[in-house]
Amino acid sequence: MTTEERVLTALRCGQPDRVPVFLFLNPYIDTPRTESDPSYAEVLEACKEYEDVVYDWAFPQGLFHTTAKIESERHRLEDGSIETILHTPAGPLSSIERGNWRGEGQTKRYICGPQDLERALSLPYVPSRPELRTFFAEKTRLAGKAVAQVTFSDPMCSADWIDESALAIMTVEERPLLKRFLDAMFHRVEDALHYCLVNNVGPLYYFNGPEYALPPLMSPDDFEEFVVEYDRRLIDLVHQTKGMATIIHSHGRVNGFLERFAAIGTDGLNVLEPPPIGDVLLEDAKRRVGDRMCLIGNIQYDDLARGDPESVDKLVKECLRQGAPGGGFILCPCASPYEPTLSPRATANFIRYLKAGRRWGEYKRQQ
Repeated sequence: MTTEERVLTALRCGQPDRVPVFLFLNPYIDTPRTESDPSYAEVLEACKEYEDVVYDWAFPQGLFHTTAKIESERHRLEDGSIETILHTPAGPLSSIERGNWRGEGQTKRYICGPQDLERALSLPYVPSRPELRTFFAEKTRLAGKAVAQVTFSDPMCSADWIDESALAIMTVEERPLLKRFLDAMFHRVEDALHYCLVNNVGPLYYFNGPEYALPPLMSPDDFEEFVVEYDRRLIDLVHQTKGMATIIHSHGRVNGFLERFAAIGTDGLNVLEPPPIGDVLLEDAKRRVGDRMCLIGNIQYDDLARGDPESVDKLVKECLRQGAPGGGFILCPCASPYEPTLSPRATANFIRYLKAGRRWGEYKRQQ
């Protein structure tokens, strides 16, 4: 099987020739990374041989899912932070960022109250219509080596622009306004999704956002209204085009919401974090929803990156034991490698993980 065939078979809860193995690295595109950071070179080379590579293309949705020209200005504050001010028709919005080792860290989000939400909604909607030749050229170049995926933010992912405390208050005190904002974001995402589908972009569609509506920030009822209601419609739209499949991404404690994710209709769910960071026991999840959606996980990243060879083998074997039987499973860590420089230990562990997934993930070995 090719990587695309293998991944799509697993996502449809089928049993491919072996369990797909993800590491969220693309050795055919990430190679320039090794020019400034050679620590990744050995892992990327191993990915060519052992990983089921995903060519991920993030759809350029724009700030607040509009590509309208927004007048802005940036200032350096006394503490070294950078303030960005957006001039909307209804007044200014501002955010503050402070540099950190992973790039820019936001210390003040654009929306901190109802007035800011109104200002965001005052921005005109100009749909994103990116040129698609590059996507299809890369898909053709990587045919047989990778499966092509387009990544979207779902409406709830818009919460990333809203202060967390303000968001929690809005769910109670400004619910109609928050719903109006999410409705607007939904229609913009739907429009962008339709553009991709009519142009045959795919076959994978990957959605971020549901984790913003999980407890303790929100209630199960909020999750139904702010995630299930919107994402089900987006997933249905994707499935109307033959050959397309979907994955929903959510960190957090999703165990109590597995049936709700399955009810959305997604083909796959990741990252299924195990305890103590998450609360998903893979064997239990397999029993409850494994016939309704592909389970993608569930190796905790720190356990993988900082373990020893024996513990890496144990993690892989246990995940395969619990998730692989019958198909409908993809092995992956709960995060992609993100350190600026990989330690020798992490490098060795990632390569061992890839090889172990291939060695023990063949279905003929489980019969």
